Amino acid sequence: MRSVVAVAVLALALLATAGPAAAIDNGTLGIRPSNESDFFHLSLYPGAATDATAIVSNHTDTPVTLLTYPVDGQSSPQGTFALAAQTDPRTGIGAWVRLDTAQITVPANSDLKVPFRLSVPANTPPGDYAGGLIIQSPPVEGETSIVGGDTAVRLDVIQRQGVRIYLNVAGTALKSLELGDLSWKQTGDTVTFTLPVRNTGNSILHPTATLDLSGWIGANTNLNFDTPESILPGENLDLKARLLKAPPIQAGTADATITSEAGTDHAQASIVYAPWLLLGVGLFLLAVVVYGLWRAARFVRRARRAIAQVARAGPDNHAPTTAILPSGRARHRDA
Repeated sequence: MRSVVAVAVLALALLATAGPAAAIDNGTLGIRPSNESDFFHLSLYPGAATDATAIVSNHTDTPVTLLTYPVDGQSSPQGTFALAAQTDPRTGIGAWVRLDTAQITVPANSDLKVPFRLSVPANTPPGDYAGGLIIQSPPVEGETSIVGGDTAVRLDVIQRQGVRIYLNVAGTALKSLELGDLSWKQTGDTVTFTLPVRNTGNSILHPTATLDLSGWIGANTNLNFDTPESILPGENLDLKARLLKAPPIQAGTADATITSEAGTDHAQASIVYAPWLLLGVGLFLLAVVVYGLWRAARFVRRARRAIAQVARAGPDNHAPTTAILPSGRARHRDA
C-alpha cells in the first residue's frame, strides 16, 4: 500500500523588495492599509494602543475564505524585509496585534475591512519595531508523484500575502551599527568580500558600503557592496562585494567604508593570493636552471685554472727525453 506525503509549498508576496511599493495585490487577492498607500506607519507610547484597518480585496468571481494572523518582521540573509512564518515565535508586533477573527470570507469581486488593535506593553523599550498582517489561502492540492518506488508525494501550494506594519515606540533613538571582520574568499576568477554587520541600536538602519582595493600587485579598484533594503534592530547581516575576473595574483589591502544613519565606519583586511601550484613549479624550474648555470660556470672556472697552470709551467719543467741510437751503429774503444 502506498503512503501519500503532502508537502506544503508556500508562495509568498510580502512587499520584500526595496523602493516604493504599492499595496500587495497579485490580481487575485490583495491587502492594503485603509488610510495609507503601502504600509502601516504607527507611533505609540509604551502602554498605549491604537485601532487600524486593513482592506482585503478579492478579484475573483467566487468567495474566498482566508486565514488572517499577525507576525513579526525580520531581515532576510539577502538584506530584504521579510515577514516571519506562521509557526515562528512572536515577541513584537506579532504578539501585540489582536484580530476580531482568525478567518475571513471575502465575497466575490469585493473588498472586506479587517480591523485590528495594536497594544504596546507598558515596559516596551523605545525604538523601531516591524511586523505585518498576513492573509493566507487554503492549500491548493498539487500533482502527486512517486518517490522511492512506493511513496507518493503531493505538493500542495499555500499562497499568503502580507502588509507591513512599522511601529515607533516613543523614547530616545539609538542608532548603532557594529562591524565584524572583513574577510575574502577566492573562487575561480571571482573574489568575494564579506563584511558582517549587526544593528546594535533600536532604530532601523539603511547602510551602504564601498570597498577600496589597492595593492602593489594585482587590481586597484573600487567596488560596491550589495545594498540591503534595511537592517532591523538586533538583526545581523553579511554584506557582499565581488571582484569579477580577478587577476591571477593579488597582494595588497582591502578597505571597506560603511555609511548609515549611525555614521561612517571602516574595516580593513590584507589580501594575498596566487596560483601557488604554478608558482611552485615555476620556482622549481628556475632553481634547476640556476643550478645548471652554476655548475656550468664552475666547470668553466676550473677549466680556466687548469689551462693557466699549464701555461705557467713552461717547457723547462718537462721531463727529459732519452735518445736511443740505432743498432749496429754504436762505437767501441779498443783495449
